[in-house]
Amino acid sequence: MPICLDKMKNRRGILAKEIRATLFKTCNIQIKTNSGAKITDWKKSPCVTEAYANLWKVDNTGLFVINGIIMKAMPKESKENCLTPSIISFALAVCCIVLNPHSDEIRCTEDAIKQRSSIFLVLLNENTFPKESDISEIQEGSREMTNYNDNVEEISEDDDDARLFE
Repeated sequence: MPICLDKMKNRRGILAKEIRATLFKTCNIQIKTNSGAKITDWKKSPCVTEAYANLWKVDNTGLFVINGIIMKAMPKESKENCLTPSIISFALAVCCIVLNPHSDEIRCTEDAIKQRSSIFLVLLNENTFPKESDISEIQEGSREMTNYNDNVEEISEDDDDARLFE
């Protein structure tokens, strides 16, 4: 892999970790397990459900909770450099994966982020604020892909890449 692409992956991984850490601090929520059943219970807890609902709140400046998370996760950057459609869509994708009560997944894999971020980016570039309902299509596609993958045995040579955003 070219050095430039490797550095970009590294920066995305670092940014995803910063966004998750800031999300937990901003919303005053923590998770201390990686057990699927406990993650599902955690995601359905009132504080996490409220935090997820707050992700979609909009004011005259945009998605203000996401914008706040981004500004805190990237304190050395100016507002103009932080609040770009690509960074907003990336941050929203990370936060959606972590908090979505309709999914028991919490790992921010590259594919999961790309799937969500690309839809959010299209909306933001059309000057439309993403809504919670915009991700239902993603969830349906993910379920179908999961069902398909459960029936196919595959060995990945890129395990490190698959864990990029863990």
